[in-house]
Amino acid sequence: MPPNSPVSALVTLIANAAKTLETEYSKAPEGVPDLNSPTPHSLDAQISSLETIQAVRILEGACAQLCATLARPNHTAVNVLETSCLHVALSFKIPDILQEKPEGMHLTEISKQSGVEQEKLARILRYLASNHCFREVSTDVFANNRVSIQLLSTNPISSFGLHCTEDSSWAGTKLAETLADPIWGPSYAPEHTAWKKFSKQPQSIFAYWQTPEARAHGERFGLAMLGWGNTVCGSAIATGYPWQDLGKGATVCDLGGGVGTMTMELARAHPQLQLKLQDMPERMVQAKNTIWPAQCPEALKENRIEFKVINFFTESPIPGCDVYYLKNVLHDWPDAECITILKGVKKSMKPGSRALIHEYILQSGVRAAATESNFTQAPEPLLANYGVGNLRQYNLDLTMLVLGNSKERTLQEFASLGEAAGLRFERLWELGELGAVEFRL
Repeated sequence: MPPNSPVSALVTLIANAAKTLETEYSKAPEGVPDLNSPTPHSLDAQISSLETIQAVRILEGACAQLCATLARPNHTAVNVLETSCLHVALSFKIPDILQEKPEGMHLTEISKQSGVEQEKLARILRYLASNHCFREVSTDVFANNRVSIQLLSTNPISSFGLHCTEDSSWAGTKLAETLADPIWGPSYAPEHTAWKKFSKQPQSIFAYWQTPEARAHGERFGLAMLGWGNTVCGSAIATGYPWQDLGKGATVCDLGGGVGTMTMELARAHPQLQLKLQDMPERMVQAKNTIWPAQCPEALKENRIEFKVINFFTESPIPGCDVYYLKNVLHDWPDAECITILKGVKKSMKPGSRALIHEYILQSGVRAAATESNFTQAPEPLLANYGVGNLRQYNLDLTMLVLGNSKERTLQEFASLGEAAGLRFERLWELGELGAVEFRL
């Protein structure tokens, strides 16, 4: 192949990214992970460096772009993972069942324990194994692998998977109908969503999760956010933002922080901070009584964390904090509601306070001149936004459309929201997969 062709360039990117990751893994006692291994690797739960996050994005983006370039387009168009199979595996706790026999379990036994008819279960597991989730050790004998063990019911990723394959996917079947509705289609009101067409509920999904009949879904979502935070390396903000410069005793309010996934990361990394966690009543009960005693008891013992219920549409957060931190809050709401939330934050800010919005910052696939780009762009010939290597931001953007008529936003859209609320854009912090937009008074 010509040395300067796009195909050659993609192959080079793949080789270099793979070498970077291989070198990183070689530092661990186990070396490079074995895909068939049913046990976690020592580096799986560690915070990825920005270099390794970048390498994974390049690797995924280049592999997908190379396949799309060279494969027949009709092949690429229909080669989509079937989420209903993943939902079956999660609902019937197949990974948990397979943990009983790491060497492999016959379909007869898996069927007996799960209650799923054997032949149908075989078809589902064989599909997932072909996508490298589970492995078929021998004919009709299946075992966990490095991917499927992430779906154990004890791993918050399983809660996130159930949220995606139930709440998001099921509501997504009503998206086309919602867009065709002459009133709902053009509307950005939070009550005109595909989720509401599907669920027939009068309130938003977050209000619904506070009701007795949906409380379990709300609790599951709280756990799902733990898994989501680990997946997107959200904890990179604990080291990528200069919290140490705030000084001893500085106060950080995690507004709309659920059970406090990120607040716990700050508590562990920066014990000099005084932390405040604010969200709806059910999440505060779950955080205070279940999550924090189990996962961050030292912060409770040392009185470094305060839990306080809030409705951020009618109340302002705890006043006078040094940082008001909002992770994946604004993406839950349309623009008008976001401005209301930010105005409430502004009322509580003191001179020197800052608001830190931690979310995906949508990037265009169109390449800009280096002097005009606010982001580190992917190396050519990749799309400037890494393509498939950064696809989660677009997946989540569509999920937010389905669930709340909300969205992920560009940097300019965040700046406009801040301006409408009376806040001044300070800077963008690139933190790997996510970014943080800082505002001041």
